[in-house]
Amino acid sequence: MTYIYNWVKNLVCFYLLLTVVQHLLPKKSYQKYVRFFSGMLLTILVVSPVLSLLGNEELLRQKISQTEFFQDMDNMKLDTEHLEATQKEVYLKEYENAIGMDVSRMAEEKQLAAQEVNVHLTQEYEVESIELTVKLKEDNSVFVQKAAYADNGAEYPSVHELRQTLMEFYRLDENQIAILVV
Repeated sequence: MTYIYNWVKNLVCFYLLLTVVQHLLPKKSYQKYVRFFSGMLLTILVVSPVLSLLGNEELLRQKISQTEFFQDMDNMKLDTEHLEATQKEVYLKEYENAIGMDVSRMAEEKQLAAQEVNVHLTQEYEVESIELTVKLKEDNSVFVQKAAYADNGAEYPSVHELRQTLMEFYRLDENQIAILVV
């Protein structure tokens, strides 16, 4: 008789707790999740005494434990995949920044001041494109003139040298490098 009394007491306490939780929810949209979870718990509370009388309570707990374990494993797998993807993004950004600093140094060697450098890498960490905004360093003793090239475009000689250096060093085509002089 005490077994049934404890069972009914657990159901009443669960119902009261559930009612309090539903009234304290900040948004109505959370109620469907709370109802789903509480429905699962209520099913376990109702079925547990019946199974214990039949001797299958331990089997139920074992199945619940097993399901919980596999759910945790799936969650860990998803978390690991997310961390790996995030880590790869961070590595790509860091490599892009490092190559950008290297490109800025190469521009300095050509007497150009890099204003903005954008390097884009592929997923295999290969340089896909370089976008560079440079400013000519003003040197009082040397006057920098524009030089004309075969493509009928006017370009600064130091910019052309920088483009050639970048193409050779990073094994890029001319259309993968964009240099803007300001």
